Amino acid sequence: MPLQIELEMYAEKPILLPFFTGHVSRGLLLHVLRRVNPSLARALHEADKPKPYAVTPLRFKSREKTDKGYWLDPNFPCRVTFKFLQDEIAKYLLEYFYKNSSVLIYDTVFQVASLNVKTESYEDLWNHAEELTKAFRLAFLTPTYLATLGTDYHYLFPDHTKIFPSLMRLWNLFSDIRKFDKNEVLEYKEWLLKNMGVSKHKLSTRTAFMREKKANGFVGWAEYEMKVLDEWSQVTLVFARFAEYSNIGGNRTGGFGVTIIKPRDGENES
Repeated sequence: MPLQIELEMYAEKPILLPFFTGHVSRGLLLHVLRRVNPSLARALHEADKPKPYAVTPLRFKSREKTDKGYWLDPNFPCRVTFKFLQDEIAKYLLEYFYKNSSVLIYDTVFQVASLNVKTESYEDLWNHAEELTKAFRLAFLTPTYLATLGTDYHYLFPDHTKIFPSLMRLWNLFSDIRKFDKNEVLEYKEWLLKNMGVSKHKLSTRTAFMREKKANGFVGWAEYEMKVLDEWSQVTLVFARFAEYSNIGGNRTGGFGVTIIKPRDGENES
């Protein structure tokens, strides 16, 4: 079952954090899991395998900006959200916090002030999709990119024909209910091409630096419209809500592709 755990923490002293902290969040999660289940942490660190988790970057108030990043102000909370597509993994994280009230980021201790859990079953995601309409927005809160075969360049537009088949693959891997066979995957791709489109968008590109690496991604929002309300439109709405737990695109586990779904906002485009 999809699950999110948000930590609210306070640093014991100021700490210099990089401009983009998604990889710091991932390192924190794997470090905590390693303390409870080392073999699981190793498995989640393996390359080239779809991962049943995602993270958000650290969210904090800074007291100063430098050429290397931001100095976190310890007088204000620092927050991070860990997302799981299988609740079994989240149990190990919760097990750690049953026994510990702090975590270490670099050389600084962070005291955990609160831990909030949000969860929905795959069945809930499936059933609640009918409450949405055939037009909706996806807001991309952190840099997002889509991988393109045969090139090192990333696709920097939230194309529905790329996003939703990718979400379908994740759903098939980790959902404990409705699975889609190869014929249905092909049928869905054809349906997306004929019956769905991006009607509006407000996007910009950002560069995220991760130690020696960097990646460009788009942020902002895109509005999608579907011509019909049928089985595949419901599936699309399910995947749009599922994306809030999975993140979208490349480097999901490193804080990229943090996404939320919103109803279509006819007048306010901010």
